[in-house]
Amino acid sequence: MIPSRTEALRDEWKRMYGWTLPSLALSKSSVQEHWPVHVDHCFGRIILDNVIGKDGPWMNKLKAPAVKNMTSEQLKHCIALGKAIAEGRESLVDLDAKSLQLRGKNPKPEANRKRKRESNNESQNETGSGSKRRQIDIKSALSPRFKEIQDVPTIHHTTPSATDPPKPEAISSDLHQLITTSSLTPFRQRVLLALCQVPVGNFTTYVALSDHLHSSARAVGNALRNNPFAPRVPCHRVVAADRSLGGFGGEWGMKGKHAAEKVKLLQSEGVVVDTAKGKVGGSVWKGFR
Repeated sequence: MIPSRTEALRDEWKRMYGWTLPSLALSKSSVQEHWPVHVDHCFGRIILDNVIGKDGPWMNKLKAPAVKNMTSEQLKHCIALGKAIAEGRESLVDLDAKSLQLRGKNPKPEANRKRKRESNNESQNETGSGSKRRQIDIKSALSPRFKEIQDVPTIHHTTPSATDPPKPEAISSDLHQLITTSSLTPFRQRVLLALCQVPVGNFTTYVALSDHLHSSARAVGNALRNNPFAPRVPCHRVVAADRSLGGFGGEWGMKGKHAAEKVKLLQSEGVVVDTAKGKVGGSVWKGFR
C-alpha cells in the first residue's frame, strides 16, 4: 500500500528530529557554531515550540503525541525549519533560547557568546576547509546513506600501547539494517548501535553509554530493558557504575531471574565475574566512536 502524503511527511519529520539533527550534533558538525542539545526529543521540543507554540510551549496548542496530531502544513513547516538548522541557515542556539524562554527558563550563556563569535566563523565557512566540511556534513546527514556512514569507525593514526583500549567492534551491515529499520524509537536505535561497539571480552556501564550519547544512565537502562536483538546486540556487556551486574531480561541484580544467564555470557567471553559479590572485574570499556 502506498503511504499517504501525511504519513510520508510524518516519516520525514521523525527522521529529521530523530536522526539527522542528533547525528549532526554528535559529530559536532560545523553547520552550527554550537550544538546546545544532542538528543532527539530536545530537537523536537525546539522546533515544535518555534513553529507551533510561537508564544508558548507547543503542548498548549497541540495534543500529544505531536507526530500523530500534526497537520500536513505543520509537518511541512517543522521539516523546513529542521532543514534550515541542518544547513546552518537558522541558529540552533537562538531557537533553543526562544524555546526555553517560552517555557519560563533562562537561556544558556552560550546563546550570548555565540553572537560574538559569529562573524569570524562566517568568514571561515565561506573560504577554505570550513566551507568544504560544511558542505560534506549537510550532504551526508540529509542523505539516506548517512546512517551507514555514521557507523564506520574513525581511524586514528596513533601508535598503539599496552594501555590502549580494544578497538570498537564493527557492526555487520545486516544487523545495522535490522536495527535502523525496526519500529524502535530513534533513541533506542542509537543505544543499540552504540552497544554493538563493545568488544567481546569487555564490558561498559550505563553511565559510559549515556555519556557517549549525551543522555542519562536511566534513559539508557530503559532503552535496554527489552532488547529484541539479544544476544547479537550484547546488552549483557553493560553493567552498573559500581561494576555490579545491573539489569538483564527486565530484572535487576544477582537476584534477577536471568542473572545466571548474564554471568554465563560474560564468563564465556572472558570477563571475570565475582559471583559472591555480584560484580565484574577489570576496566570499563569507553572506546565509543
